[in-house]
Amino acid sequence: MRLLILSVFLFFTTLSFSQSAEVVKFDQLETRWSNNNDTLYVINYWATWCKPCVEELPDFIKLEKEMNAKKFKLILVSLDFPRQKEARVIPFLKKRNILTEVVILDDDENVWINKVNKDWDGAIPVTQFIMNGKQEFYGNQLHYNELIKIVNKYKF
Repeated sequence: MRLLILSVFLFFTTLSFSQSAEVVKFDQLETRWSNNNDTLYVINYWATWCKPCVEELPDFIKLEKEMNAKKFKLILVSLDFPRQKEARVIPFLKKRNILTEVVILDDDENVWINKVNKDWDGAIPVTQFIMNGKQEFYGNQLHYNELIKIVNKYKF
């Protein structure tokens, strides 16, 4: 019985620590994929208040689970205000049991939007696919079938 109680406690403790969101500047975020390695990085820019963003999140999570044996890294970049981290972002992640890496961007959009894509107007959802220094940019909501088609183009 003690083992069962301890197991349940550790399970929920692990979940609470896993559902977090680091507040970062764009340059800190960019270093995560800038080493030009053979990992496919999928960077999804979203917000809790964006309906199409929220609708597509389960498809990204499903994709990440399917790619777990490959060199694949999903990063969810929240564009919610950093001051909303505890009141909005963390509860959102916990409610949906999102364990994927989530960061909250805290930077001047006039600086980083053009770094993501020079033609981006700032509307979300947006997704970047980055591998070996090459980037693809999708400025629309993506569903699972579209994600699989895009990912399958990469040899990793």
